[in-house]
Amino acid sequence: MVRTFDRGESTVWVMPRDEQMLLWFSIVRIANVQSVRWVLGSLNGQDGPVSTRRAQTWCARMKTAGMVDRAQLGGAGGSLVWATYQGTGLSKPNLYRQTTRHEVAVAAASARYAAAGYAWQRDLKPDSGGGHQADGTALAPGWIELIEVELTGKRMPRYVQIFTSFRRRFDIGDISTVTYLCNADGARAVREALRSLPAGCVIADRINVHEVYDSAGLWAEDELPNWLLTAHAVAARMGR
Repeated sequence: MVRTFDRGESTVWVMPRDEQMLLWFSIVRIANVQSVRWVLGSLNGQDGPVSTRRAQTWCARMKTAGMVDRAQLGGAGGSLVWATYQGTGLSKPNLYRQTTRHEVAVAAASARYAAAGYAWQRDLKPDSGGGHQADGTALAPGWIELIEVELTGKRMPRYVQIFTSFRRRFDIGDISTVTYLCNADGARAVREALRSLPAGCVIADRINVHEVYDSAGLWAEDELPNWLLTAHAVAARMGR
């Protein structure tokens, strides 16, 4: 479906690809321009990002249509971008919460997985007090991968709870693997917990830990990492 919006002397056309971008924003809520580049590339059938200029042009066009808004807070990765209430029916995210850096990092992960051919959705909220909700779920045919973005290490008792929840989900066949995407500090904490905690040792061979973010939480690489170019991603790309 194509929608048109008259804005003064110009008419903005909202195309199906734009609607798909807005659907992505309804899941991740807020992202930087670099992540927008990757998702636009994915929707073009590429496994790499479009240019920064094209991403900025898309943001400007959707802002004119009233579908997105953006703000330049001076951080790496370009402006922060989010969908408006008109675009998704969701309220504006708080740009100054302590969790915003984490949310933007999760969007960066989602964007890379999209480029690799995976679908992305929110993890289900746990139905018990001992459960754990991951930061996202990457899906491919016959494959369910939980994604955790770890920019700050947790206390060991918290890792025990999280690893125990993962083990239950492995045992019932709910998930295929868990991937931690980290900066250096986060990776160090996760690896130590997997190595030293009994709850970690029993699932360590099914947990992936990758350092992809810098100290500011930015995923800056302009190419997909080799570990993400897997058979699952190839199968997903062939089916899209």
